[in-house]
Amino acid sequence: MRRLSAVLLCATLLSACDDSEGAAYVPPPPFTQTYPDGGVSPDGGSGPESWACQRSAVVRGAPISLWVNLQLAMSRATSPEVRTAAIDQFVADVAAQGGTPLVSDARSGRQRVVFFARGDSARDTSVAGDFNEWSPTATPLAQVRDTDLFVAEVDIPRTGPHPYKLVQGGGFFEDPRAKHVVWDRLNRNAVGQFNSLVYPDAQDATKGRLTAWYGVHATVLGDARDVFVYTPPSYDGPECPTLPVMYVHDGNESITRESFVDAADAHYKARPQDAAVLVFVALPTQDVRLAQYTFAPARAPGWPAPKGDEYLAFLKDDLMPRVEAGFRVKTGPQDTGIFGASLGGLISVYAGFQFPEKFGFVGTQSGTLFWPHDGEVDRDDGNAMVLRAAQEPVVPVRFYVDHGSPATGCTDDGEQGSDDCQSNLQFIAALKSRGYDVAHVHEPSGQHDWSFWKKRLPKLLCVFRNTDAKVCGL
Repeated sequence: MRRLSAVLLCATLLSACDDSEGAAYVPPPPFTQTYPDGGVSPDGGSGPESWACQRSAVVRGAPISLWVNLQLAMSRATSPEVRTAAIDQFVADVAAQGGTPLVSDARSGRQRVVFFARGDSARDTSVAGDFNEWSPTATPLAQVRDTDLFVAEVDIPRTGPHPYKLVQGGGFFEDPRAKHVVWDRLNRNAVGQFNSLVYPDAQDATKGRLTAWYGVHATVLGDARDVFVYTPPSYDGPECPTLPVMYVHDGNESITRESFVDAADAHYKARPQDAAVLVFVALPTQDVRLAQYTFAPARAPGWPAPKGDEYLAFLKDDLMPRVEAGFRVKTGPQDTGIFGASLGGLISVYAGFQFPEKFGFVGTQSGTLFWPHDGEVDRDDGNAMVLRAAQEPVVPVRFYVDHGSPATGCTDDGEQGSDDCQSNLQFIAALKSRGYDVAHVHEPSGQHDWSFWKKRLPKLLCVFRNTDAKVCGL
């Protein structure tokens, strides 16, 4: 009872209470939704404030004062409807001010963290993390009165970016309201999972970080998918750089199979001048991959209708404006790239030809470039992207193409271990015949596999930032 009274009194007087000791509470700099990592100059200028480029200022969970304010509102509520409205506002404020978990101010004497879940399905949910030795039962979420809100308040020291997951029925899963994540390092040889983070600002400053957007809606497709935005170490530096941006297909697997994030970190450490923001775009499910990464008229009996055009509409009309509003990224085709592996390479090349005003750089790794132009998949009468490169007007796009081949040399796409080398070489020849700027990496014995794409990724990242491929060793 004494604890509750103290909370309510503190909330009444300050609207925020973090059990601070010593100095008076000083609120953090303002958080802006439209340009959260750029800041707003207090004098009305256009340049970002240096504080807005520091992880300690912008890479954080929502303030615990929101929970204190909710407790106060609940104590005053006179009906279930009023309590529901208060919880609705609380959930919206958490999303707007950093996501879960809610954390105390760094200067507080007691470091409290609040986890929550909402809805009837959240019943019997717990939190497991390194702070409780990943126990699936040690930290249960408790129901708040007669509402559908379930909460756990825990003391967690600021000794690092503590990873955690939610747990229900013995199954571990991501916190859907958390914005700061890392791969959990479990290669499931399929779509992987992420750990959410407490104190994400404490991540290794020499490495990049991931911001998760769960359930991003695609207007034309009518589905939703997760997006993970990688910002390199220099992004959080005092210079407040605005960086080029590249969109990556198979956005979950490319992080959780053979981590492209690790490859990016290593490359940007060696060549910080190549730094870029990478937007990893996942699929709603693997079942839609063939449809969303291909284009008309190519169809075979039993294959889904191609929806590549609808997928690209999502990228350029739904996702790109959100990325450009939420991160310090350059705009315009010369600073915007797109790349993927296998079918992801195919849809990247298609995107470059369809929308050169959006994507000025295209990367394809072992691209499925045998995709035909006439809808008959098994006919050897012309590969669609090879024909476009050879016959259509030249577009202002730079290309990076890599692939493997059998050790004995490339003869046929159907040969064991070919890695689609024949159609990739035909594409390279067509590009060069028209004067395109193209960088080519051919790895003998290279296989159609994530480990090979990760190994070659630094070349792609380098070529994206350098028009002279010689500086990339090509």
